[in-house]
Amino acid sequence: MTDNASSGVTVIALTHDLARKRSVVTMVWDEDSEKKVGLPVPFGCSLGDLQSEAEKALRALSAEIATISVSTPK
Repeated sequence: MTDNASSGVTVIALTHDLARKRSVVTMVWDEDSEKKVGLPVPFGCSLGDLQSEAEKALRALSAEIATISVSTPK
């Protein structure tokens, strides 16, 4: 396993679902394009706010998974 502490992610898509009134940002890891994540951002997020909103969403996910438990099917 490599140390990716200095690597980053790049936003590759911002999708607005008008019917559900939700927006999702999709990001891909710079060092491993197989790693992708899609996270909700405020509905109607503008391109001007995209970087900060994507960063907030990623940080929130990081905090959430820091203590998450993993289970296997029973």
